[in-house]
Amino acid sequence: MTNSNPTKTDKEIIAELHTEIVRLIDFAELSSDWFWEQDRNLKFIAFSGAGVSRISRHQSDFIGRRRWEMPISPASFNDMQAHKACCERREEFRDFQYCIFNTQGELQRFTISGTPIYTEEGEFDGYRGTGTNITDLYLARKAFKETEQRLSQIVVGSPIASFVIDSEHIITHWNKACEVLTGIPASKAIGTKNCWQGFYDSPRPVLANLVLRGALNQDIEKHYGKKFRPSALIPGAYEAEDFFPNMQGGKWLFFTAAPLVDELGHKTGAIETLQDITRQKEQEKKILHQAHFDSLTDLPNRFLALDRLNLLIEQTKREHKKLAVLFIDLDDFKKINDTLGHAFGDELLIEASNRLRKTIRNSDTIGRLGGDEFIVLIDDLNCERAVQPIAENLLSSFRQTFKVQNRELLLTASIGISIYPNDGTQPDELLRNADSAMYFSKNQGRNAYHFFTEKMNEGIERRLQIEEQMHGALSRDEFVLNYQPVFDVNSGAIVGAEALLRWSSPVLGQLSPDEFIPIAEQSGLIVPIGYFVLQQALEDTQKWITQYSKPFTIAVNLSPLQFRDPKLTQRIKDTLKGLELPGSCLNLEITEGVLLGNQQHIEQAFIDFAALNIQISMDDFGTGYSSLNYLRQYKFSTLKIDRSFIQDFETDPSAPALINATIAMAHALNLSVIAEGVETKTQKKYLLKKDCDFAQGYYYSKPLAKEDFNRLLSCN
Repeated sequence: MTNSNPTKTDKEIIAELHTEIVRLIDFAELSSDWFWEQDRNLKFIAFSGAGVSRISRHQSDFIGRRRWEMPISPASFNDMQAHKACCERREEFRDFQYCIFNTQGELQRFTISGTPIYTEEGEFDGYRGTGTNITDLYLARKAFKETEQRLSQIVVGSPIASFVIDSEHIITHWNKACEVLTGIPASKAIGTKNCWQGFYDSPRPVLANLVLRGALNQDIEKHYGKKFRPSALIPGAYEAEDFFPNMQGGKWLFFTAAPLVDELGHKTGAIETLQDITRQKEQEKKILHQAHFDSLTDLPNRFLALDRLNLLIEQTKREHKKLAVLFIDLDDFKKINDTLGHAFGDELLIEASNRLRKTIRNSDTIGRLGGDEFIVLIDDLNCERAVQPIAENLLSSFRQTFKVQNRELLLTASIGISIYPNDGTQPDELLRNADSAMYFSKNQGRNAYHFFTEKMNEGIERRLQIEEQMHGALSRDEFVLNYQPVFDVNSGAIVGAEALLRWSSPVLGQLSPDEFIPIAEQSGLIVPIGYFVLQQALEDTQKWITQYSKPFTIAVNLSPLQFRDPKLTQRIKDTLKGLELPGSCLNLEITEGVLLGNQQHIEQAFIDFAALNIQISMDDFGTGYSSLNYLRQYKFSTLKIDRSFIQDFETDPSAPALINATIAMAHALNLSVIAEGVETKTQKKYLLKKDCDFAQGYYYSKPLAKEDFNRLLSCN
């Protein structure tokens, strides 16, 4: 049998196959009995019963007749002779077979049984007996024999592995597909019931028993669990699936076993099918794994981690102990993704997950929630203090640099900890509070861990409010620029300014850049906001250059996201051209984080900026670990000494040495130096003595609104 419908599944083909077989052999014996009586001359004197209509229109057709019709077949011709002999001897007879054409011209087959009748004087007085129409039974038996032949042809020719067993579990048919699937030839299988014992110790005999003895569903579950189940497609059949390690390297097989019945409805055996579902099972296993494990790190994903947390909560509750949820977020990972690319970030995540996996205990659970966020579940705790060494070990594991694609990076992590039942009794609540504690760790300087407190939720709420209000802040004209003057250390003249963004929200009030700039970077809003700063700063610069007719340089900070924007160079070029400004009036300040990206992209950006005579400053110099390498690799115009070195000048003995080295190195490389955060006269005198070129800070002027800065320029 072939599958004419390509959309049908193997199970549906098997169901149709079985239905066709059952239709051919599922019948019941239909009997139609009548009673008759003959006189001493063997002529019918009575003929009645329900079956009379099958062989005659009316009883009177038999009254007065003496002989039955011809025997059913030549093979049963002896029935007529035996009948005659019994009548001559006045003996009882049983089940003599005859046939007759009824008044409709249909050939009817029947059997008769009779008993002689005697008078009170003992004289023979005739016969009384019964008749049974066996036409339907005859046809059913004929159909059954034809079905057996057809069944054999169907099973042998089926592309599905099929075989037949009798009521003793002896194999009577074994097709070619079975040979291919099991490796057992038909010559070895037919006539046996355990030729495959090594492969199918359990399912095949059990399924056969189920269909042959008609087991109830509760019997199946009682003895075999959920392994065997009634077929949804084949009535009276059962199905199962199991793995067999001894079959050609191991295979998953799907079984069906359906009963075969004879012409009387008695079960005579079963037809069984086998399907190799190994590939399907492997795919199901893969899909199940993908649904529960992170595809990148192979750690439990958010779904599985929270399910595990739910189970641990129930267990911890029963044992009256504590449970810790550690929310881990990698610091500044988005900057790495934005600059070095997602492929690099993925490799770094794999390394980070391996490091976390090696640090925790075997009994603990680690999962990846998404992005650069991980979760660690620690149960069986007697007190909160037991979590501290684990959190410290996790932080310590990141102190060694990560080596990815021939680069060495230092990556830190921030951890937030919530405790069951102190900080919540539900998975979502514990996770949310651990998340709040993690953000608190970031706000406290990162590379730290903190336990959750109720006050932390206030910080999360504040962050969400800021992000919500920021989305419409540009269109509502809530952002403005302040300008902090840059002075020539020797002459005291103003040579430029740094554009600083300020935000006054009607809902949230005045916000510090330290509070909203990181949120803008993480949300991606820093790109449109950055273009606003660039446009506004250059427009103001154009007015000041025109008004005061002297050189002026405006410094604008660029985030890593802005620097990666392929439209950045053209946008700056168009803005300068529209305002009729030379590129030399613009100084783009970038940090080392910008330079972590694609080398070709960075080099091209520096080439494009140089072609426009745009200056590029290295901001926050001295706070990174690879600044010297970048200075050698890229063409900068200016170094900005970080304010932390200037502020520590009078208290930290090493600060002056670092300032001296930075100025000397910059001048050796033909770079100008700007010191930021200058707040005292002593600092200013020291910078003048060491030939620092420019300075900015509260000693000279605080950041000013545009109008105030304009007045300062007019007086300089």
